[in-house]
Amino acid sequence: MRLELDDINLALRADPKGYVSRCDALYNSRVNKAAELIVNRQNRSRVALLAGPSSSGKTTTATRIRRALEARGVYAHMISLDDYYRLKSEPDFPRTKDGELDLEAPEGLDTALLGRHLEALDRGEEIVVPYFDFKLQTQVPEKSRTLRLKENEVVIFEGIHGLNPLLTGTNPEATRLFVSTASSVYDDDVEVFDRVWMRLLRRIVRDYYFRAASAEETLGMWRNVRIGEKKYISPYKKDAHYAIDSSLGYEVAAFRTVVEPMLVSLREHSQTRLVRFVLEGLQAFDPLDLAYVPETSLLKEEFLPKA
Repeated sequence: MRLELDDINLALRADPKGYVSRCDALYNSRVNKAAELIVNRQNRSRVALLAGPSSSGKTTTATRIRRALEARGVYAHMISLDDYYRLKSEPDFPRTKDGELDLEAPEGLDTALLGRHLEALDRGEEIVVPYFDFKLQTQVPEKSRTLRLKENEVVIFEGIHGLNPLLTGTNPEATRLFVSTASSVYDDDVEVFDRVWMRLLRRIVRDYYFRAASAEETLGMWRNVRIGEKKYISPYKKDAHYAIDSSLGYEVAAFRTVVEPMLVSLREHSQTRLVRFVLEGLQAFDPLDLAYVPETSLLKEEFLPKA
């Protein structure tokens, strides 16, 4: 899908509130389609796997699918694949060619346990969902919880590796969903803002507000993030039953006021070329006052601080 720069700028000048509302409604319509799919496939599997790359909006999308399911009379449990992370100290934890810990690899998860849990839930058996504390970098057994699906209940597993065959192979009938920013912005036939850059902006903003990380730090990690995506995530998006485009037509204009000052100071960064391209793209958009972004927006749910 493509977005047109002129359409965005004209809409934001004429009726910013209305345009933001229409963009949010379009995203929510995609969420509703995903919920309908899960409902229609309950007879095959009551497990849904939602995957997507960094800053695609996985957590918010999963939460909204849950609400949409409940509006249809189906209760949805949510489980983060992050809770299945293994300890980095384990001798067989995956490593890169350089011998560094490979934090992007699916083998960093306890895929054997995950596989057993996916099968058990569809059989109506009880599982013990683990809890991984990222601050302590360890499993915390006392925070684990039991789960057995009751009648008219489903479970959504959310995480970057949700469509990896190491998981889907144990439950091939699970409903597979993929979420990402799938709409680049064009000026006639010239691409002015790549869909991947939207996720980079989201990541920069989220890291700044919620992880006390600078734009420079985020950019420093971005290359490895993208390598991991291309190797471990993107090859399997074709296997999704439904792909959810989380792009919002107004988001680049909204992020411009926040991100542009950060990037201007990084013109000499190791990723100078990327910084220059993103800056040029940002400056093509009329800035949108963040006051027009509602608290219910995906951007406020996951990337921008709420009022």
